[in-house]
Amino acid sequence: MQQSCRTSLRSARPAFGSRPFQAVFRPSYAGRRTFVPVRASLTVKDAQSGVEFLLAQKFWQGEAYRCLGAATRSKQIVFVNVKVYSVAAYVEADRAAKELGIRERGGFFETDDDYCSAILDGAFNKVLALHLVRDVTGEQFTEAINKSLAPRMQLAGDTASLDKFNAFFSSKNLVNNTEVLLLWSMAGDLEVLVTPPVTAPQEYGQATPELRISSPALSRGLFEIFLGSSPVVPEARAEWVKGAKTLLESENVKRASRKA
Repeated sequence: MQQSCRTSLRSARPAFGSRPFQAVFRPSYAGRRTFVPVRASLTVKDAQSGVEFLLAQKFWQGEAYRCLGAATRSKQIVFVNVKVYSVAAYVEADRAAKELGIRERGGFFETDDDYCSAILDGAFNKVLALHLVRDVTGEQFTEAINKSLAPRMQLAGDTASLDKFNAFFSSKNLVNNTEVLLLWSMAGDLEVLVTPPVTAPQEYGQATPELRISSPALSRGLFEIFLGSSPVVPEARAEWVKGAKTLLESENVKRASRKA
């Protein structure tokens, strides 16, 4: 089985008897830094920006996650396309794989839209990880999102949640290599973490979100911007469909092995 996205092993050849590791920054509410040794891991590389994300990831909530792929968001400034951020999507691996398998056996999948709907509607946690590749202000970040998100929130009658989301980012300065993590929990909450600049893939199992908004409309609206029929990063959506198909293939192999 071929991996749908490029992977690489971020490690040098260790000395005899030693284990490869990298120091990982653990963000927290108080801004304390905890460095924990982590064994070298496979990564998913965004070919456009060169940004890498861990293939297998841990976040502060949920089971083990898998990266479906990554691509770059670009913006045209004076007729020049400027890279803004690389975005990756994560899903809880086992739960997502099982649900994809159930949908396939039910004849649900016909088009790429069906895979995106399965990710959006799936009963598992999911995360959007945005890695900035240039400096932007918090207002610039939310302004771009609000063009698509504001109409959805008005229709849902929940502009207060969007105001809270915007207020959080208004004081942020998102410099190059900052990561913005948006976790949509099965409870319908949106949990947000903004990290200091990072230059290597990080693990976030012990991180603490800085913001939690109980709004299924806001959570779904944000993910629909990327997974809906008019995505802001079409290349990312295409990669995530490939990643979902790979996850489904792996689930089918497991089922066949169990039956055998």
